[in-house]
Parts: sequence; structure tokens; C-alpha cells
Amino acid sequence: MYIFLFQLLKKIFLTSLFGMLFLFAFAQNAQLKGVVAEGPTGIPIRYATVIVEPRTDTTKINGDITGENGLFQISDLPYGDYKLKISYVGYNVYHIEKMELKDPELDLGRIDLKVDQKTLDEITVQSKNSGVRYEVDRKVIEARNFPGANKAIDLMENIPSLELDVDGRLTYRGDGTFLVYINGRPELNGEEKLRQIPANKIQYIEVITNPSSKYNAEGTAGIIQVILKRNRLEGIEVNTSLNLSTLGSSEFIFSVDKKGERGGWYLNGQLDDYVSQIQWQQGNQTVTSDNTQYQTLWDVKSKDRENNTFMELGFNYDLTDNDYLDFKLSADPIRRSSTSNEKGTYSSGVYAGNNLETYDEYGFDSRYHLYYRYLSAVASYEHDFNKDRSNLLSAYISSSTYLQPLEEQKRDELIYSEHTEKYGYQTKEHNELLIDAKVSYENKLSDKSRLEAGLEINLDHIPKVETESGTFDRYNILSVFVNNKENEEIDFKQDVYAGYATFKSSFGKLEYQLGMRGEFTHRQSNYSYYLVGDNEQVTVPATTQFWDWFPTAHFVYNISDENQFTLSYSRRINRPDYWELIPLQRYETPYISFSGNENLMPSYVNAYELGYLKSWDDNFVSGEVFARQTDNLSRNYYRTGEGNSIEWTKENVGESLSIGVDFMFGYQLFKWWNTNLSTSTYFYQLTTTIDDKSDVQEIFRGSIRSNNNFRISKTLSLRYQLVFQSKGINAQMERDGFAYSNLVLRKSFFNRRLTTEVSWSNIFDSMKYQTRTTGDNLYVETDFERKPFASFKVSYVFIKRK
Repeated sequence: MYIFLFQLLKKIFLTSLFGMLFLFAFAQNAQLKGVVAEGPTGIPIRYATVIVEPRTDTTKINGDITGENGLFQISDLPYGDYKLKISYVGYNVYHIEKMELKDPELDLGRIDLKVDQKTLDEITVQSKNSGVRYEVDRKVIEARNFPGANKAIDLMENIPSLELDVDGRLTYRGDGTFLVYINGRPELNGEEKLRQIPANKIQYIEVITNPSSKYNAEGTAGIIQVILKRNRLEGIEVNTSLNLSTLGSSEFIFSVDKKGERGGWYLNGQLDDYVSQIQWQQGNQTVTSDNTQYQTLWDVKSKDRENNTFMELGFNYDLTDNDYLDFKLSADPIRRSSTSNEKGTYSSGVYAGNNLETYDEYGFDSRYHLYYRYLSAVASYEHDFNKDRSNLLSAYISSSTYLQPLEEQKRDELIYSEHTEKYGYQTKEHNELLIDAKVSYENKLSDKSRLEAGLEINLDHIPKVETESGTFDRYNILSVFVNNKENEEIDFKQDVYAGYATFKSSFGKLEYQLGMRGEFTHRQSNYSYYLVGDNEQVTVPATTQFWDWFPTAHFVYNISDENQFTLSYSRRINRPDYWELIPLQRYETPYISFSGNENLMPSYVNAYELGYLKSWDDNFVSGEVFARQTDNLSRNYYRTGEGNSIEWTKENVGESLSIGVDFMFGYQLFKWWNTNLSTSTYFYQLTTTIDDKSDVQEIFRGSIRSNNNFRISKTLSLRYQLVFQSKGINAQMERDGFAYSNLVLRKSFFNRRLTTEVSWSNIFDSMKYQTRTTGDNLYVETDFERKPFASFKVSYVFIKRK
């Protein structure tokens, strides 16, 4: 039945496509167009509002929102006299009181908006633009329309279908991974970056669930792009914030932004000791082998903390009126770290039939740490041939490497009444080098059509990874397990070469973009080791290469400025990471180990979306129907080992299908009360074929996020958030649904330069759920609980203009 629904949705997609193409036949009178830019720099302004109204009949208002190149285009205007108004937050309004349309087309050229110093310095969330809008290949979410958010990751909470999986990672509609872009460039450790960027530094966020061919095809859920605010005036701006929590977190963030006549520089930094969670776990594991049953119970408390201290220095400069250069250098002044500590008790029993044969009980003290220091540099260049960005050459290159090797170690102490045993692993990763380079050319073929083509290279080289698992002595020196491998080393290289082309045009109110991307992947993942007691090295070479093609299609029909339809399709890929491919074995807990899978294949997704958006003033409502089909779906897979042990690996378990509806709503109920709601409901089907067994799991899943912001006074506000996530499933795991609420009180002083914030997370102590993992002769059940906590934040902004 559901496969029939999927096929039906594909037919609806094609029918809607041809229907949209037919709509261009509407009659036209005159067309008005132009480019809105920032004076005097000439930088295009996206999302400026352009209003046109007849001088004799002010009820017939037409308009447009400028696109990514500052372009606007208004069609179907009867000949006559008009008034023009162009506005954007932080700039003086541009007026033309009398403008005559007497020809089929009027091109106003480049229109420069001047920065309004007072408006920019006193900007608040009040605006007449809706918080969400469609562009031809993306959904744009204005940060200022979601007050109360602390970090970029908080803004993600307003996006339907986005949720955290059982491993705490961002997923979309049941499956998939995101790439993160900052100001148009891919970001290393992007999800970590979303947890660092202050929300007040963000202009808007673009959610690109069906990315066009110009973007890297990696990431089966799409792309999240963060566009940061720019310092538009000559002078200096300093932002600082301090955040403390009852979990034990401390975080200090600062930024300095200096702008001159032709360029500027900026310095960003963070010093933190961040406790990501304190969690209680109670669980039991049952493993059956022949007539013997092994049962393990545990009761532990875990505390996870991170240190993401970094420094970032950059500058931008206008070499000429047509040439722009931007450079950024980022380094970790001290080692970044991720640590975890678990303490509690374990007990294990061995049963023959119903008879208890042996029983052990011990204390458990586990310590995990990961340390590294990174250095990265990014340079970008643009050359505008025509000053209106209609003929643009752009290029960038980014490079990242370790300042010192990544070190990872896990050491578990099993504390018996008479002795202590220590087990664990240690890994060292040397000299990883990441390079991403891209060059593109964009040309305006006609008033309505643009062509863009480009080349991109992604290189990931890790010349040496060492790993060993075993026992630790009293001096914490590791000895490899008996009959195991030692001196395990990995040499990994993955090079992806890509070329793409996109064509963008319009028919009347219909905009469309078609694209094709080709990617060639060359991967080497060599593995070598010694057997314990053997002096001969064993080498397992592995090399593969393959081509992939990724077509994309995007359509937006603008019924009016307030009503939009969107239709899109894309194909994407998720390649395995190196540690998932290497056939090494690694200790994880006293009863669980991991092994790599050299046969793991990439996952592919085909995604279809049909959406509608209605916006007016500060309000909006949107709905999307979607279908996502994933092949070669990669998931954690668990099997029994020796005795009471479990081994897991990454496997291509089969395919998944998601069909559902997203709904998003934002409304200014009163001047003092703004609310927004996002929901996602979808049917999820997971078809697995593994170990000569086939299974089909089906579930209806859903999530609700509600944010209510109450403006008590001009400087005092209250935010209440409610989040619900329904039950989720995986290849072998299911997780209960749960709900939680957060409360934030914010007070500002000194014309909003100083802001204080007190928040209470999980206020009803409802962050509790259970996971269950099942397999052949194994069952694992774990209860998770996170307690409420409070945090306090103070931030200050200093601005000095010329």
C-alpha cells in the first residue's frame, strides 16, 4: 500500500511540474527589474522588500523580495505612473515618487541603499517580513523572528522533521545527515559549529533539504547554511557573553568586528568548559548461547563535557570595485577535548536453564577522553565583471590539519571486593589533511535566465591511525588482548572530484532551476597489523573508485508576495567514514566491542517535496508533503560474540521510505505575544535484509515544537518552549517517545547593549525514555533520565562608529 503511495506521490510531482510550466502563459504588460545593493560597497542585499503601487489606485499593490544576487523582478504591471519603495532592516528606505511604465520592460539598474545608523544600532525583532520564506531551492528562516534562541542549534528547533537521534545527532525525517555551510562555505565539524555560534550573530538560516547541484552531494538529509550578520558601518563592534549552568558549565564567547572604507578584520573566540549532559542509566542485557543465558544489569551515572576553545582571525578587503578577497585563520590555542565519566555498579549472572551457576558484582568507573588541536585556513575571492553580479567568477580553498595528533582513550575499571581489573583502548590519529577547493562561474544569459558551472575537489588524507585494545596495568600501560591484533594501523585517503552545472530561469511567476552534478570518488583504506607474538606484518590493502550522478530540479510559483508553491527533487549520497570501513576490532565496554566492515557501501537518497507558504506581516503558515527513499541504508548492527559479549558493526541493512506532511505556523497574537508551532507527521517504513533474514518495520512518527514569546516590557521577555518526539525505530533499536519544556527569562539594559538571561531546562523533569535493542539471541534494555538544570547568561555589545 505504502509503495503505491510513494508511486502516487511521484505522479503528483510530475503532474505538478507540468502544471507549473503551463502557468507561464499568463499575459504580461510591463516588467520592472533592478538590483538592490549596499552603498557604497555594491554588495547585493538579499531579501529586501520592493513595493510598487499605482499613483492613482493605492489598493493595487505589487512587490517582490530580492534574491541571492539582490535581483528583483515584478511582472504584469499595466502601463501607467507608479510609486516605488525599497526597504531593508538597518537601511534608509529608498523612494521613487513618480515612475512611468510605458515600455514592456524598465530596468532600474543598481539601486544603493544607505545604512541607517540609528536603526541599525537599535534594531529589534519587530519587522514586517515573515519569519519564513521560500526561495527556488531552499527555505529561509529569519533568526530575528525567533527570539529567545541562544545558539544556532536552538534555531533548528523551529524546523519541522528535524530531531536528535538516539546518539544525539541531527537527523531529518527519520534518516540522513546534514552538511553545514557558514556564509556559503562548507564547515569542518559543522554540527559542532552549530552548537557554538551565538544566535544574535545570525542574520538568517537556510534549510536546503533538496540541495541543488552546485552543492556537495554528501549528506543524505541536505544542507544547513548559516548566514552571519555583517558589520555594515565603518567603526568597531565588540560582542561578549558569559554563560554558566548548574551542570557545571562555563562558557565565554567574544567577537571583535572592525570595518574600514574598503575592508575590515574580525576576531572571534571561545573559552569554555561545557557540560553537555548529566544522565542516569539503568539497563539489562541478556545474551543466550546454546543452553546458557548471560544476564548483565547496570546502574550508572554519566557526565559528558567538552572543551571547544578556539580563536579565529579573518579579514576582508575590496581589492578594486570589482574584486573582493576574504581570508580566515582558525586555531585551537589549547587542546580541545571531549570527556566522559561513568560511575555505578554492574552485576552479571550465568544461568543454565533456570539455575544460577555464577554471579559477579562490581563497581564501575569509566573514563573516556579525546584530545586534539586543529588549524584551518580559508581564502575566497570574487570577481564581478559587471558590478551588478550578473557575471561573476568566484573561488575558495580551505585547508585543515592537526596541530598535534588526535589522542583517544577509554579506560574502564571493574572494582571487585578483592581486586580491580582495567580494560579499554587507545587510538592516535596523525596529520589528517582536509582540503576543499571550488571555482565557479555564473553568467546572466538574459533578463530571466542564469547559468552557473563549477568544479570542486574534496581531499581527506589520514596517513596513519594507530589503535589497540586490551588491559591496563597499575601504571595504565596497555597490553593487547591475547590472540588479538597489535600495532593496528590505518592509511586512509578519499578524494572526490566534482563538476556541476545549473540553469535558472522563470516564466512569469514561475521560477525554476535545473542541475546536474557528477562526482568521481577514489578511496584507499589500507589496514595493517601484527598478531600477538608474531613479528610478521599483515597488510590488507583496499582501493575503490566509482562515478555518481546527482540530478536536481526546483520550482517556485509565486502566486503573490504572500503566497508561494514549491516543488523539488534531489539525489544525494552518504559515504562511510574511514573507521567504519577498516576491519579492526575495538573494545567499547566490558560486554560490547566494535569491528569495521570493509564491505560497507554508500547510502543514496531520492527526495521529493511539494510545499505551500502563506505569509502576511509578521505571520506565516506553511505545509509540505514529502517522500524520501533511501537505498543501502547504513545502520549499527549487533550480533552475539563469545559468552556474554556483543559485537556491533556498520551494515547496509536495506532501505527506508518516509512519506509525510510538515506543518509550520507563526503568528503575532498580540503585540506582547508571539507564537510559532512546527509539527511533522510521517509514515516510516524500514525494510531490512541481512544475515539471510528479511523484515519490514512500519511506524507513524511525529514531533511537535511550540515556542511562545511573551514581551512583558520593552526590555523584559519570557519564552516557553514545549518539545515532543514520538517513538522512533532503527534496524534493531526502538526508542520511546518523550516530551520536555524549557523556560527562559531575558532582561536587557542600556539600550539593549547589556542582556541577562536565566533559563530553566526540562522544567517538569520529563526527559525520560527507554531504548530496546533486539537481535538473534540478544536483548538490551536501557532507561535514560536527564534531570532539570538552570543556566545564567550575560552578554554585552560595544559599538563605536565613525
